[in-house]
Amino acid sequence: MRIYVSTPINGRKEPTFKEKWEAARRRAIMLKAYLQEEYPDAEIVTPFDISTIGSTTTEEQAIGMCITAVLESDAILLDRGWTASNGCNLEYRAAKLYKKEIIDGNGQL
Repeated sequence: MRIYVSTPINGRKEPTFKEKWEAARRRAIMLKAYLQEEYPDAEIVTPFDISTIGSTTTEEQAIGMCITAVLESDAILLDRGWTASNGCNLEYRAAKLYKKEIIDGNGQL
């Protein structure tokens, strides 16, 4: 089983993009560890496994890579605050369209 972690980045409260990115990266690491305990045989993938800060990747390219990761996964974990994130909403819609298992962590994790 492969699980993709969808967590907001741009919609975070930190003042700069670099701070938002770092806070979201720390959150994704925590969620990845949590999921690995719950699903020990699963491969867990986050946006930070796909793209890195400072790369030449545009936001459009990054979300494209994330959508691809969703489509290549069996399930998606939607982190708290996902409903206010454009990127997370796109990932959710792709998961729903392609009938992926959806784990809604909004308010639970």
